Amino acid sequence: MIWMHLEAGRGRALASPGMPAIQLPLLVHAAITGEEGPAHHLAGACTLLYFGVDLFDTLIDDELSPNWGARDPAEASLAATTLLAAAPQIALAHLREHGVPPERLWELARLFSETLLTMSAGEHEDVLFTGRADVSPQMCRDMIERKSGSEFALFAKTGAMVATEDEGVIEQYAAFGRCLGMASQLRSDVWDLCGAKRSQDLINGRCTLPIIYALSTLQGEERGRLQELLGAARESTEPHEEVRMSLAASGSIRRTTLVIEVYLQRARDYLAAASPLEPASQDLRTLLDKVSLLSTTGDAHR
Repeated sequence: MIWMHLEAGRGRALASPGMPAIQLPLLVHAAITGEEGPAHHLAGACTLLYFGVDLFDTLIDDELSPNWGARDPAEASLAATTLLAAAPQIALAHLREHGVPPERLWELARLFSETLLTMSAGEHEDVLFTGRADVSPQMCRDMIERKSGSEFALFAKTGAMVATEDEGVIEQYAAFGRCLGMASQLRSDVWDLCGAKRSQDLINGRCTLPIIYALSTLQGEERGRLQELLGAARESTEPHEEVRMSLAASGSIRRTTLVIEVYLQRARDYLAAASPLEPASQDLRTLLDKVSLLSTTGDAHR
């Protein structure tokens, strides 16, 4: 089951070589030392965690891929648990072959565990917020920081931890990753609502930031109508287009797009403060540029 999921993930990684779980630890290490090689096993550990989280997400959202066929979801849950809890630690152990001392390996292992706890808290909040109209924008941003920001912070911070003992540099890269993770999640939320006719977030009743912004902006009948549409959108895709129109009219998509840009600019500032080496520095900036929606949102999203 694990190999089946990893093989599917391998195909995704080949199709999308910019996958952050792979690129962040490698590029951050290269930005500090000039080489990626010693971080290869670390990138493997981050990728195993990423695929474990991804599998759990599909279980929570009832979106298991056709690869799982008629298998019991409990088997997928077991595979996800193994990918999260056991497999990354085995990959981390191989860092000893590159001279990483035991005390640093312990710090890395502890960081992986602490990050998983934080991500689990964020995922739990995401589930608790489902279908609610009283979630504030700040509550949503805090949830995203725990769920997604901490994951990307892990990818970047561990690359720095293997490359240097300078705690200031390590924290600069951790902050860079956290901001990139926040922006990436918000981009995904906007794209889910605006990039396809069928929004999985609407079907699952997820309270993403564009929806929360709209509910906090609209008043009276307009707000009530949006709430009715959100309820109906969980049962059918027919109301999805009207939901999009309501979000656009409220300005919530544009507002979320601007929030994404704020996080991306913060990430650029943290990256500059870390004084990264080229060409890794440019590659990291390119990762940020690819998250921006300013050149891709178009009139339909304004």
